[in-house]
Amino acid sequence: MWWKVLISLAAGGLASVIAKVANSEAKWQIGVGLFVSGCLLILQLLGDLIDQVRDFKAVLPQHHAQTQETIVRSFAEISEATRVYSEMERLPSDGVAALATSAVEVVSRGPDIMRRFAEELMRRLAADMDALKSGSVDCAGENHDWLLTLTDCATDSIDTTSTLSLVDRDFWHSGPADRYLQAQREAIARGVTVRRLFLVDDPADLNDDLRQLGLEQEELGIETRVLVRTRLPQNVRRGLVDEFIVFDKATCYEIEQDQLHVNISTRVRAHEDYVRLRTQRFAELWDVGVPTQTAGTPTGEPGAVGA
Repeated sequence: MWWKVLISLAAGGLASVIAKVANSEAKWQIGVGLFVSGCLLILQLLGDLIDQVRDFKAVLPQHHAQTQETIVRSFAEISEATRVYSEMERLPSDGVAALATSAVEVVSRGPDIMRRFAEELMRRLAADMDALKSGSVDCAGENHDWLLTLTDCATDSIDTTSTLSLVDRDFWHSGPADRYLQAQREAIARGVTVRRLFLVDDPADLNDDLRQLGLEQEELGIETRVLVRTRLPQNVRRGLVDEFIVFDKATCYEIEQDQLHVNISTRVRAHEDYVRLRTQRFAELWDVGVPTQTAGTPTGEPGAVGA
């Protein structure tokens, strides 16, 4: 800007000189110089203004597009936040609030190892929630927490198959089994039907130990039956005969074992078609099973276990 003023003053001075040469009076010389300087300065400013207007018009479409994009993105973020908030209202408010509050307190106040532990738990929870969106979640090994939680959440039925190898028989005398049976007992108390189908590989396994195990669970309100996997009737031989649990005919809990009967992974699946097939399969196997208390006795039903 300063150089434009200098140019205007120089032009005004030149005009004064010309006016002097033309024998004009002194005051008119000064007036002419100032007038010319002012006019020139105004013309330069007008030129700058025109250039600025031209530049502004050139960038206006881009600015308009950026502004529109910002507005659209902002509304999208607001819409997403509203949707998330609306979905969160369906969650138990006390549980969500307690989780958030506890996480903040641990992360901000706890020792470093507790902070890292809390962060890892949050990451695992987020990963499980993300997996559940697809209707299936997996974890390594056997997850008793999932089993107990599903049992606590059941409102209608729990249909479970249980193999009775040597390893599996030991399970029923363990601490996890006590907690599991207690959870099932509480489920029965609130009106849930619990059925357990014991699976054995050899008719010789239909013995007093099995009948005692069945009696103990029946005293808790659990309905029990048993069948020999290697001697199934012809009409149900096709299809898997392994361990699974169907909760409320809507969710299936499964444990995968290796050849040594070691539990290597746990899966929870809620895919409608898959759960329907599992529910149907349990019904087929249950129908050919025999009451545990009569299995292997002269009063049993040998045909029902594939004799």
